[in-house]
Formats: sequence, structure tokens, C-alpha cells
Amino acid sequence: MFWLDKGKIPVFANTQRKHLGMFRVISAIIVLMRHQRKISADYLHSGFFGVEDSLVSTTGALAGIAVSSTSKAAIISAALVIIAVESTSMAASEFVSEETEEDVENTKNPASPLVSSLIIFFGYITAGIIPLLPYLFLEYNYAIPTSIALALTGLFILGLYKGRISHKSPLRSALEVLIIGGIAASIGLAIGLIFKI
Repeated sequence: MFWLDKGKIPVFANTQRKHLGMFRVISAIIVLMRHQRKISADYLHSGFFGVEDSLVSTTGALAGIAVSSTSKAAIISAALVIIAVESTSMAASEFVSEETEEDVENTKNPASPLVSSLIIFFGYITAGIIPLLPYLFLEYNYAIPTSIALALTGLFILGLYKGRISHKSPLRSALEVLIIGGIAASIGLAIGLIFKI
């Protein structure tokens, strides 16, 4: 061990303490970064889920309603009800699900259930406006294909982004989201055509 002349301070011991302190700081940063990645992944999942579900369900429901009713007011009213109810329902389900998971596993999720539910809520509302816009400005016979085209474009872009952040082929991811979402949305259109008034 080395000693300084003034006060005989143990230099080596001080150096060890400094290194130990730095090690603890680095360890804390690593843990924080891991939690941050987990938080980001949870929030990205919530955002993706809200946007994708809104584009699919809102588009399908609007197309089904539009082909079975020519009332523009009825179509818009139904769309607003669907967006309001579904966004609230999904946000509440996310919150309860996250809280239940924490209670059952007796662990604290680094991502806030409240924040996750709010991300789904606003993601659903924002995405729901996309297929609704054509019905606000176009006649329903033009609004239907335009709404579907906008929703499919949104799903394709969402898939590209999903592939990029998951380090997979963006094009393949986009096509997967587009096909799955397109099939789900087409069910609403099919039901509307079957029960057309």
C-alpha cells in the first residue's frame, strides 16, 4: 500500500474505493439501460397494438356500415361511437391486464400500466381518424375505397416500421401486417354486403 507524506493517506485504498464507486455507477447505468429497453419495448407494443387494431376494426366496421346504409350522418356517428368505445375499452383492458400481471407474478413492471393504456387510447383514436376522413369529405361510394386504401397504406407503413425496429425484413413485415390486417378488415365489408339493406 502506498502512502502520501501529508497525513499518510492511503492512496491505494482511495483508488480502490474510487474504482468500486465507478463500478457501481456503471452497473446502475447498465441496469437502467436494460429497464429502458424493456420499457420502450412495452410501450412500442402498446402503440403498435392500438394503431393496428384501430386501422383494421374501424376500416372494417365503416366499410360494412357504409355498404349497408347510404346515410352519411349514420356512418359518421357509428364511426365516432366505435372509435370512442373501442379506444376506451382497449385502454382499460391494457391497464387491468398489466396490473393483474404484476399482482399475480408479484413483480413490478418497469413500464407503467397507466402510460401503456394511454398510449393505446391515443394510438387508437389517432389511427381511427385515418379511415374516417374520406367519409367526412367524400360521398360514401367514393369514401369506401378511399378509406380502405388509406387504411391499407397505414398498415403497410406500420409493418415497415415494425420490421425496421425488430431488425427483420421491413418489406416482409409490411406485407404480413398488410395481408393480416386486410383480411380482418374485409370481414366487415363482407358482412355489410351480406346484410345490405
